[in-house]
Amino acid sequence: MMKMQKRAFVTTALVAALSAAGLGSAQAQQTFKLTIASSHPTTLPWVGLMSTLFVPEVNKRVAALGKGYKIEWKEAYGGQLYKMNATLTSVGSGIADVGWVFANLEAAKMPLTQYATVVPFASGDVRTVLQVANEMNEKVPALKAEWDRNNVVFLGASGVDTYHLFTKTPIATYADLNGKKISAPGAVGVWLRGSGAVPVDGSLTSYYTDIQTGVSEGTISISTGILPNKIYEVAPYVTTVDIGALYNGGMAMNKDSFGALPPEVQKIVKDVGLEYSRVLGETLMQRYEAALKAIGEQGAKQAVPVKIAPMAGGEREKWARTMPNITADWVKTNASRGPAGDIVKTYMEELRKRGAKPLRDWDKEL
Repeated sequence: MMKMQKRAFVTTALVAALSAAGLGSAQAQQTFKLTIASSHPTTLPWVGLMSTLFVPEVNKRVAALGKGYKIEWKEAYGGQLYKMNATLTSVGSGIADVGWVFANLEAAKMPLTQYATVVPFASGDVRTVLQVANEMNEKVPALKAEWDRNNVVFLGASGVDTYHLFTKTPIATYADLNGKKISAPGAVGVWLRGSGAVPVDGSLTSYYTDIQTGVSEGTISISTGILPNKIYEVAPYVTTVDIGALYNGGMAMNKDSFGALPPEVQKIVKDVGLEYSRVLGETLMQRYEAALKAIGEQGAKQAVPVKIAPMAGGEREKWARTMPNITADWVKTNASRGPAGDIVKTYMEELRKRGAKPLRDWDKEL
């Protein structure tokens, strides 16, 4: 386990004063100083809810214990403490006590956690995806171990609404992707295999500049992220494909910081982490359609007006069917790291139990 200096727990001078006055039975106040951080801004739902839901709800429940506990939070979102390529190490090393971990950019350290990225076209309902991810992080030892060995405690899954194409020029058919440079986080870039497109590693914080400067010609991304970052200004052609909602990581807490909390406070932190995840799923579903509509409205008067159109009939199915078996490739690559095949099967089965109808049964092709 990584070494880190324990955070000081401050007992107020009031305790000593009460003791001196013979009031030693009065409740001592214990203050825990914690930093919560993210690489992305609060305009994105999965970060915004850290501040508007997680922090106040933890405070409320801790106060309700009536044991004199108090948490003093330092909130540092939007890359103040760490960038998108250092989310896991920053929480694990204690730069932040609680932080958003972008697991899709941590494939080297969390290889099995990438399972959702290798089964595209599985489900567009992010509520279902997050519900399953939370259960699997608790019940599948190999997944739990990936968080544990990086010195963090998983609190609640984060994810994003279904993926579409946002490009400089129109993409009507699957064949139109051939030769295009398309931005996507590394793990999502595998969805372009077989298309002839060239994946360009990146994130919502880099897409605008990358497309504007020609590093890429568009992105596979999400409406709720494209809207606040105004990426439609440089990628006005929106092709709705519904590649699927995606589990992309989640909130986690430094293991040492978590271990130093009283057991009842630990339980609150984990309970509210799951509540954050549930509310995020609901929020994303509500904001998804509104974001897509707003992109069209806000981009209507720009030099190249935004145009939103579905991929031509049958092309979505062609994309899913033509894609190489990325699931089998991933399972083979990770065979020595744990039960990759079983993880995929569990995920797909749990999605189906909740009503999902995958466009391709990846688990049955293993």
